[in-house]
Amino acid sequence: MTELWLGLALLALPLAFVVLWPALRGAGTARAAARREALAALYHEQHTELRASLESGAIDRDQFETLEAEMARNLLAAEGDSGRVSGRASGRGLLIGLALVLPLAAGGLYLVSGHYEGLRLHQSLLVSQQGGMDAAAEKQLTRQLQVWTEANPDDLTSRFVLAQRLMATGDLPGAVAAYRYVAEREPQAADVKAQLAQALFFAANSKITDEVRSLVKESLSVQPNNGTALGLAGIAAFEDGDYRAARDHWQLALRQLSPDSMAAQALAAGVARAERSLAEAGGESSAKPAATAAAVADQGPAIRVSVSLADSVSAAADTPVFVYARSAESPMPLAIVRLQAGQLPAEVVLDESRAMMPGRSLATVDSVQLVARLALHGDARPAPGDWQGMIEILPEARWGEPQAIRIDHEL
Repeated sequence: MTELWLGLALLALPLAFVVLWPALRGAGTARAAARREALAALYHEQHTELRASLESGAIDRDQFETLEAEMARNLLAAEGDSGRVSGRASGRGLLIGLALVLPLAAGGLYLVSGHYEGLRLHQSLLVSQQGGMDAAAEKQLTRQLQVWTEANPDDLTSRFVLAQRLMATGDLPGAVAAYRYVAEREPQAADVKAQLAQALFFAANSKITDEVRSLVKESLSVQPNNGTALGLAGIAAFEDGDYRAARDHWQLALRQLSPDSMAAQALAAGVARAERSLAEAGGESSAKPAATAAAVADQGPAIRVSVSLADSVSAAADTPVFVYARSAESPMPLAIVRLQAGQLPAEVVLDESRAMMPGRSLATVDSVQLVARLALHGDARPAPGDWQGMIEILPEARWGEPQAIRIDHEL
């Protein structure tokens, strides 16, 4: 039922045909009865479609009631015509008019209702999910989604999808804002709060903040098996030196994943790390110094990168600097670290703990591009005026070598 209104217009055509054909042919009483049965069947079919669209959210209650009343009036008019002498010219004219006006009216209402743009956007998102878009088309789709959500502030589903796309492209401030918007309007949506906590975690340079802790607690109170929240809860516990709790959180999250997935492998490595730390502490939680998020990561692929600014480049100390690895086929970062210009020169490690999404990490590719970008406008997405440095191709065989990037090229 992807094109509801056009579908209703098409359904009106058989209705008009059933009425018109016998009328124009001068059918008798038997055909009139058959015609009324067909009209009733078509009316019920249309009414079922209309109610399904209401329940799915494609139309609102006012639109449903208006269309329902219009369908009832059309049915009564058609049945009344079927009881009259079918050869009357005025009756034929009315039926012909209905046959033309109903589909046009339904189609016109569909186009002006705003649902047509939503349908086109939904279809584009499906194409994107199937990998049928290039990088330029993906950026354009994200911009279209941003425009749509601004024009339709009550469409929380689209804003949640926008948050996911912004997260995937490295626009952490944008993702945080979009997730927060949805979470404030759906306070019981545990998964939204978990996703917001994850976005805040990455935006804070992979650190567990007080807000992250609070959101994780709220999420787990509603949805105890939420995998995203459990992963963050495990990191928080590990940083607190509570290795037993960290292990338990990660084990619970691990049970919900496919054993062959990259996320499951990373969690399994975290469980092993927590168990080793627990054993070293004599089986009890300890007050050891807080571990970083990197300590939770699998001892898998890692790239060490030194980042510096060219002498000719100047920026305020709090200007964001994004350092990330990506595949040549997709703009989505496989691992990302956020710094500030005042911290440069600096050395960062891109590894599994810096992955933005489960199943999309360094372990899934055999070569990467390394990018370091000074975002003068504060946006994770490249923009004119930003400064950047990069390594075009870095094969897996060289990942163990220290890498250096100098930010010296203006976009």
